[in-house]
Amino acid sequence: MILRNQKENSWQRAALLGSLWAANEIVLGSFLHNVGFPFTGTLLASIGVSLMVAGARLWDDRGVIWRAGLVCALMKSISPSAVILSPMIGIMAEAWLLWFILMVFGRNPVAYLAGGWLATMIPLMQQVVNVVIAFGPDAARIYSVIYHMAASWFGLQAVTPLGAILIVTVASGVPGAVAAGVGIAVARRVNSLPPPERQPTTSDMLPTLDRLAPGQKFSLLFLFWHVAVLITVLLLLTQVTPFVQSLLVAAYVLMVFARYPTLRRKFARPHIWLGFAAVAALAGFVFGILGPMGSWWTGLLSGLQMTIRALFVVTAFSGISVELRNPRLVNWFLRRGLGALGGALDSAFRSLPTMIATLGEHLNTFRAPVQTISRMIAVVLRELNERERGAQGGPRVFILTGSQGSGKTTMLEKVLPLVRQHGRTVAGIRAPVVFDNGTRIGYNVEDVRTGDMLPLCRIGQRNAVAVAGLFGFDGNGVRFGSNALSLDAVAQRDVVIVDEIGPLELQGEGWAPALHPLLESYAGHLLLVVRPDILQQVLQEWQIQPVVVWDPDVNSASQLAAQLAE
Repeated sequence: MILRNQKENSWQRAALLGSLWAANEIVLGSFLHNVGFPFTGTLLASIGVSLMVAGARLWDDRGVIWRAGLVCALMKSISPSAVILSPMIGIMAEAWLLWFILMVFGRNPVAYLAGGWLATMIPLMQQVVNVVIAFGPDAARIYSVIYHMAASWFGLQAVTPLGAILIVTVASGVPGAVAAGVGIAVARRVNSLPPPERQPTTSDMLPTLDRLAPGQKFSLLFLFWHVAVLITVLLLLTQVTPFVQSLLVAAYVLMVFARYPTLRRKFARPHIWLGFAAVAALAGFVFGILGPMGSWWTGLLSGLQMTIRALFVVTAFSGISVELRNPRLVNWFLRRGLGALGGALDSAFRSLPTMIATLGEHLNTFRAPVQTISRMIAVVLRELNERERGAQGGPRVFILTGSQGSGKTTMLEKVLPLVRQHGRTVAGIRAPVVFDNGTRIGYNVEDVRTGDMLPLCRIGQRNAVAVAGLFGFDGNGVRFGSNALSLDAVAQRDVVIVDEIGPLELQGEGWAPALHPLLESYAGHLLLVVRPDILQQVLQEWQIQPVVVWDPDVNSASQLAAQLAE
């Protein structure tokens, strides 16, 4: 049992650390790519090293490194990037390399610095490999010709082209060593920081597969087809004429665009085609003018062949990346003895909005790296402490918010059967609106456990026990709803719904007397319906720290039901 708990704790730490790392990859990475930052991969790898080193030092747990890397890599499946395979491989390689160095040389400062150095060399190595895969061996020949020409100008003939790449690659690891030092400093400092305040997060901060590709269909057959086509065409490209190459690649690209509409935006960006044109022109110059081909035109044809190959490779990997998001494929792997990873991923995805809210200003990472990373890790520690307390008692609180008429109660009506389909039991109350000739005249209160219903409030209610705006509340309805929220009524129920917490509750009336015992003693999932204009007051009044805040205008009933059923 002790070993099992230790393993679960390690996965829980890895989930939060991996979620934080993924937030940087998704949000900060997108920001840096959009502004054209030239060393984005190195910077993101350095941040990852800082987080992993800090985590390993804080928890005396080397395993948290490879686990966090695996979680972060799998979370890249929700990244807005069209190509996720290469970044996923890079993230896992960085984590596993750092973990391996610590396994071999122990947990000491020298090993951390060396591991960080090596891990941060991976992005540049990946870029070199990716260029060779995309453009073929001719890319290496172009580099060699240009390098020899530059070396003769600057008197660097003693360094070979391969040696120059190795020197630059080794130099690219320097930020990783610095990042490892930052991680060590963070581990020393973070426990002395005051607990950070939680900022309410909304689930619309969490990207989903549906939002990345609305209506996208997945097929394992297409995944295998992309891989087979990639291998076959790369073998055939050198055996056919450039005209046939162009026809084959054009047909494949058109089929991919037809199946994956979101990829069209990627290839609609001018810089991709400008890059292809630049490579073709450079090849024409190197092979035609500087090389043995004899003419600019002959060299240009060689460059066009390189760009055709690159277009095909990029398109194929884009298609593979989309199909790798197939939920059936992910679930298959998670069912094959990876239950702990599945739980960690679930926890990581639920934590992602919180981690995104943690990032703050991107430039803080450059100005004050120790302070910024410490603030990030402090959020991880806070989340761990809260989950530990939650495991000992108290509910996990979810908020459903939206303006009047936004469909909160209607969503609840859809959510209840979905939650039950997941095998979960439900208790609490729902307040459906009552109309008379199309005019809203009040609300009823429904015991969702039994389905029984009584009038709750009406406009101009006589002998009202409480008044909120135009509505007077019926004493029988209030008592009926309070009984449905009592600890006896919700005992052994997985989910409790309170529809809704409003101004009346902030005055200590309505459902307020029943809410206090629920927050103190109920140990399941508690869903509170709250209007957005009083959400902050409700959170402060009852010191609620919600897992997530849902909006019916943004989220679907199936999303809410799935999370409530966890």
